[in-house]
Amino acid sequence: MRRLLFRITPFALLASGILIPLAIRANSELLMACGFVVGGIGAGPLQVLWGDRFSHHSVHFAAFASPAAAIVTASVAALSSSQTSFMGFIVVPLLSFGLLVFHADRTGHPWRELIDKSDPDSSWDSASQSAVAEPAEAAAQPTGFRAGSRVPLGVGKLMFSIMTFSLLCRMFDTMNSGEDPLAFLGGSPIFALVVVGAAFIAIVAKAGDRFNPTFIYRLSLPIMVAGYVAIALLFDSHAAISLLIINVGYEFFDILTWVLFVDASRRRNENALYIFGLGVAFMFCGMALGNAASHILDSLVAGGNVQANVVAMAAILCLVIVAFLVLPEGTVAQLSRREGHAERGEEPTAENNDLAESEAKDSAAGDGQADGAATADRIERHCAAVARDFGLTPRESEVIVLLAYGRTLAIIARDLHIAQGTARTHIENIYRKLDVHKQQELIDLVENHEG
Repeated sequence: MRRLLFRITPFALLASGILIPLAIRANSELLMACGFVVGGIGAGPLQVLWGDRFSHHSVHFAAFASPAAAIVTASVAALSSSQTSFMGFIVVPLLSFGLLVFHADRTGHPWRELIDKSDPDSSWDSASQSAVAEPAEAAAQPTGFRAGSRVPLGVGKLMFSIMTFSLLCRMFDTMNSGEDPLAFLGGSPIFALVVVGAAFIAIVAKAGDRFNPTFIYRLSLPIMVAGYVAIALLFDSHAAISLLIINVGYEFFDILTWVLFVDASRRRNENALYIFGLGVAFMFCGMALGNAASHILDSLVAGGNVQANVVAMAAILCLVIVAFLVLPEGTVAQLSRREGHAERGEEPTAENNDLAESEAKDSAAGDGQADGAATADRIERHCAAVARDFGLTPRESEVIVLLAYGRTLAIIARDLHIAQGTARTHIENIYRKLDVHKQQELIDLVENHEG
C-alpha cells in the first residue's frame, strides 16, 4: 500500500497542478472540477504518507510538526491566486512530496525500494532478510494491520467525531453572504488555521513533557459551541466572525487528531497507513457532506423555510452528543496515555511517569522496594518482550500489560472498552501461549523475562 501511494501521489499532484491553473486562465468550470478531483486524489495520499512519517517519531514531535504543517498549508493557500497558482498548485505540493521522499530515504524506506516493481515474494524475502539483519528496527515497525487487527474502539470514535466536526464546520460556508473582514489575509478559515497552529505550538512548548491532549480537546469544544451561539444570535450582522470562531475550535480539534493518530499507531502497534488513511477518508467525507448540507441549508434559509438560529442550535446539540456520548474526555485520555516508551527506546516523560507510578501502586506485582515509575517502565518493557517472543497479537499485547499490573477481568474490559467475554477470550489465549494457568504465574513470567 505504501508503494502504491508513493506511485499515485506525484502524478495526481502534477495533473492537478496543471489542470487548475489552466482552468483559471480558461475560466472553465469543467477543468476546475477535474483539477480538484485529481487534486484530492493526490492530497489525500500525501497527508496519509506524511502521517506515516510522523508515526516514526515521538508523539511530542508530532505535537510540534502537525501545527507547523497546518501553518505552512494555510500560508500557501493564502498566497495562491490566479497569478501565483503555479506556485500554490504545482511547486509547493511537489516540493512537499520531494521532502517526503527524502525523509523516507532517511528512515529506511528509500525511493528505489518504494517504486521497485519486483514480485511480492522477492519483496517479502527482502523484507524478511532486513528484519533478520536489523531486529530492533523491525520490531519497532507497525504490524497490527498485517496481523488483521481491527481499529480500536476509541480510534473509531475519534474518526466518527472527525467526520461530524468537519461536517458541522463546513455546514455554514456557503450561507455566509456578508463581507469577510479577513479576506485580505486569505479569509477567515485560513486566518484561523494560522492562529490555531501558532497557539498549538505555543501550548506544546509551554507544557513541554507535561503536554496533555485532553486540554486541547477541552479548548476546542467550547470554542465551537461559542461560534454556533454567535451564529444563532448574530448571523445576520456578524456571520464572518461567527464562522471564524467555529473554524478556530475545529482546527484545534483537527490538529489534535493527528497527534492522537500518531500516539495510537505507535502505542497500539497499528499500521499508521491504515489509521491515517481512515482518518483522512472520514475527514474528507465530513467535508463533502458539510458542503452539500451547506448548499441545501442556504437555499432553505434564503427561502424562509428554515431559520439560521435553528440550524445553529441543532449543530450545538450534535456537538454535545459527540462530547458526552461518542468521544468523551475519558476516551481522549485513554487514546493518549501509556505511550510505551520502553518499546521505542525513548525516555519516559514526567507525565507518563506519574501515570505509571499510580498504576504500579495498584498492581499486585508491584515491587515495593523500587520507585513506582521505574517499576512500571520495567513491567511494560518486559511485557513488550514477552509479546514479541511469544507471538501475541496487538490486542493481547495490551491485555498482558494490564494483567501484569494485577488488573481484574472487569477492569481490563472497562479500560479497553471491550466486552468481558472478549476480554476473557484474550486472557485465555495469553495463558495458552505462555503456558501459564493463573495470573500470578503470568506476573512471575513477565517479571523474570528479559527478551
